[in-house]
Amino acid sequence: MNKEILIIRLSSIGDVIHCTPVAKALKAAWPDCRITWLVGEICADLIRYNPFVDEIIVWSRERFDKHLRAREFRQAHALWRRLQADLAAKEFYAALDVHGLFLTGLIARQVKTRRRIGMSGARELNPLFMTETAGTLGSHITEKYLGVVTALGISQCNREMTLVIPETARNFAETYIANANITQQEKIAVLVPGTTWPTKNWPPELFAQTARLLAKDFRIMLCGAKGETVLGQEVTAKAGVPVLNAIGKTTLLEMAGILARAAVVIGGDTGPIYMAAALGTPTVTLFGPTNPDIYLPPGKQHAKVDNRSVCSFCHKMKCHSGNSSCMSDIMPASVVQQVYNVAAACTTRGLVP
Repeated sequence: MNKEILIIRLSSIGDVIHCTPVAKALKAAWPDCRITWLVGEICADLIRYNPFVDEIIVWSRERFDKHLRAREFRQAHALWRRLQADLAAKEFYAALDVHGLFLTGLIARQVKTRRRIGMSGARELNPLFMTETAGTLGSHITEKYLGVVTALGISQCNREMTLVIPETARNFAETYIANANITQQEKIAVLVPGTTWPTKNWPPELFAQTARLLAKDFRIMLCGAKGETVLGQEVTAKAGVPVLNAIGKTTLLEMAGILARAAVVIGGDTGPIYMAAALGTPTVTLFGPTNPDIYLPPGKQHAKVDNRSVCSFCHKMKCHSGNSSCMSDIMPASVVQQVYNVAAACTTRGLVP
């Protein structure tokens, strides 16, 4: 009988992308295994077309959390019962909790399986729900997630991330770019000005300066979620050069199509950076509260910028000093220099101006 494996990773965009090597490692070791991935609504499309994932179970943790915050316990319970029913439909050889929260531990406990494998050092009492935990293969986030497969006796792991874009999304991106009179020969620099943490945000006026400095060699585009619309408008207004602002105007996979077309993607430690890396697009990432040793995509086509403040890499969503100097002190000239360094390292992609 082929092994049925459940991967539990609900969110967020960057972490779901970082988790994709787990599915790839399982398929490489056991080509006949069947992999089901439990994922949240927002991130579902990121793995919907993944060749190493056979089935996805979409469960809205986002709506579940919203109901709990609003004390709408009946609605939250209905979502929970629906998840229990989905999980009860089959039995698994192992459930891999690559999220590591109390909630995902509780979910893993609902799974019909003898093996619930989690990550050592996981938060919120998560290990108490596991039958076993596994250590990390290294300091990088993908190596942390890949640690779970070692509990299954798998030692050979490809760390390359996977993101597959359907043809419809690629066609949307090509049409959107062509309608902006950007030719195939022109290089696009995509700026991603928003993140999910206030402390990871780089000031919009610095993104605007960066756009101005790059405009002589690149066409400038902005990408991001609908909630970052105002931020994109501010960057566009201050740039003083033509900017194609696609923030809030694409689905996640349509944005991926744009990222795949870009010569370089620039932003803070945020999901679209890792989407771009999974697609093979060069990136320049600005790090402040989070550590590049953990999150920077490997390879010469990916560069970091940080100023190593005394309080850098605090991993806090709120700045205790109140000024987020670890980010605001990063200068556009440093970012632009790394863009050209990456371009020089990636001549095979035609990036050198």
